[in-house]
Amino acid sequence: MHTLHRVLLTVGSVLLGNTVSAQRAEATTDLRQFSEQRLRHQKTLGLALGSYALANIAVGSIAAGQTSGQTRYFHQMNVYWNLFNLGIAGAGLLGGRKRSAGGETLADAVRQHENLKQLLLVNAGLDVAYVVGGAYLRQRGDLKPDKADQLRGYGASVMVQGGFLLAFDLVNYFIAKNRGDRQERLLLSAGPSGVGVVVPIR
Repeated sequence: MHTLHRVLLTVGSVLLGNTVSAQRAEATTDLRQFSEQRLRHQKTLGLALGSYALANIAVGSIAAGQTSGQTRYFHQMNVYWNLFNLGIAGAGLLGGRKRSAGGETLADAVRQHENLKQLLLVNAGLDVAYVVGGAYLRQRGDLKPDKADQLRGYGASVMVQGGFLLAFDLVNYFIAKNRGDRQERLLLSAGPSGVGVVVPIR
């Protein structure tokens, strides 16, 4: 009986150990996929913003030399604005090259996911301020006839650029939220034995 008991205990330990190991391996794979998805999204953000900026710089540089008045200032500001956008996109892409999905813990991955969503929301708030600021510049053009073309052109550009960025940031926020939040909840609720505690991060 003792021998049978020892055999059953040994077999049970081996089976339980294999099950836990398999669950841990699966959790590690899911965590890596969660991190890789966020890193791909961040790369796409940088490439999309960079491409938009380059197109605006190219078109604005040509158009500013071929137009006059308010339209000329509109294209001028598009160039200035998108030089800044290009810098942001380049910095984001360079920073993303240093990150590796394989080196992230669950806490790191969750924190980075939440940070991305918060950054996009903060940017969306700034974008609203840009649109309002552009409208203010246009209004100032009515009060300063000697600088009317410049203020109206710059104001229109800032409104257009702010409007684009607002749509860009909100769309990407909802993409990050819808794709990542489900995975985040699954990872937080899955412990080594498949049972865990969900920690709300809001």
